[in-house]
Amino acid sequence: MAPMDYRRELEKRNSKNLWIEIVNDVGTDKDKFSKLMVLFLGDDKRLALSSSQPVGMIGEKQPQLITPYLVQMIQHLETNPIDGVKRNTLRTFQFNDIPEESEGLFFDLALNFVTALSEPVAIKAFSITVLRKLAQKYPELAQEVIPVVENILEETDSVGLMSRGNKELIELRLIQKTILSQI
Repeated sequence: MAPMDYRRELEKRNSKNLWIEIVNDVGTDKDKFSKLMVLFLGDDKRLALSSSQPVGMIGEKQPQLITPYLVQMIQHLETNPIDGVKRNTLRTFQFNDIPEESEGLFFDLALNFVTALSEPVAIKAFSITVLRKLAQKYPELAQEVIPVVENILEETDSVGLMSRGNKELIELRLIQKTILSQI
């Protein structure tokens, strides 16, 4: 059987069934995943979007495959890729550690995504989770993140964003409480 050509398949069709086929085809194969990442990080916006779903699924289920690409994925966010790429990149970090060398950049990017009026709800929600994860590691950041999340909660009418924001706000306040008890 010939190897699956991800580019050709994603150009022909883009469906949940195909994403699952790609995830299954990649399995635990680093070389196959590398071919998918070329599409995800590439300049062709349509292919980047189409490949973002299987990349996100693999990022959740096969963290050992995506770990070598995490820094590059964060750097790619600086290019302001299309929403699907942003969303699936941010989603990946719910299941993976943030590389230490990219923490400052990622904090700034996530904070900008949360406060930007034009960003979709899912990008804001995943960004709030990234900010909370960073505040867990660097508790002093909680002081900066809490008012931002509170402001978002006051302004949004999205039930999903309210749910995520309230959940993360509880964690952030616990972090803040820990800092204050140490003073």
